[in-house]
Amino acid sequence: MSTIQVTILNKLKSLVAADYTLGYSGLDLTNKVVIGAPVGANIVPSANIIYVDTIEEQGRTLGRYLGETVFQIVSYVGGTSLEERVINALNLGGDIQKQITSDRTLGLSGKTQDVLVNMTAIDGEEYGISQVGICVLEVRVSHQSLTGT
Repeated sequence: MSTIQVTILNKLKSLVAADYTLGYSGLDLTNKVVIGAPVGANIVPSANIIYVDTIEEQGRTLGRYLGETVFQIVSYVGGTSLEERVINALNLGGDIQKQITSDRTLGLSGKTQDVLVNMTAIDGEEYGISQVGICVLEVRVSHQSLTGT
């Protein structure tokens, strides 16, 4: 049995590693999602999932904890021009966001309560990654537990 953080992390990986060829981006991220933060993109297109933190507070009743766990998903997509890279990054980010929010409990009903996704897109050239657009998604998952983990 794993902590709630690991359970969510594994679920996010399985959701993000999907075939979006019929989506906004037309890309396939099957087997192209890595947990952790390598320097730059391993392959393009791809995505990395990074655990940020968990903040907890007392629940409404004694013995319950409310928590919010935050992850970053960094996705990489190719493009020849600045405009194309930003548009491609936004489209891939939109596919990932739609995949994650299609079930607001992430399919972990009873463990998670809700998920919110914030998104930004940037040109990889700003970070020394040529011909790549980057979409960063901040995923906030609320949950509750008896033990705080």
